[in-house]
Amino acid sequence: MYFSDSEPSSHGKEYKNFRQISRDRLLYEMLGSAKTGDSKSTWKVLIMDKVTVKVMSFSCKMADITDQGVSLVEDLYRRRQPLPSMDAIYFIQPSKENVVMFLSDMSGRVPVIQESVCVL
Repeated sequence: MYFSDSEPSSHGKEYKNFRQISRDRLLYEMLGSAKTGDSKSTWKVLIMDKVTVKVMSFSCKMADITDQGVSLVEDLYRRRQPLPSMDAIYFIQPSKENVVMFLSDMSGRVPVIQESVCVL
């Protein structure tokens, strides 16, 4: 039994491997669904943590990402210039530290990671 994208199944459909399924979901369901008519600009910023960078790198090429309207890819933990004229997509794990960084981005403040912060 073959699970490649070139071997058709008995029903005339093609099998997709994990990388192809991940690529399609990331590009079309996550990045592609962010295309809206009320967007601030035609380009977006993609902000990721270390784990999600690995997921995206495994699944997609940079050309695939730019084809979906992403002009800039940023690290969640690096100091970034505010870009209020661009829409942002956050692709991050739901960890306490990531949520604190995300909330600090939304408030425009420098993040302070405290032990008392609770992530649901």
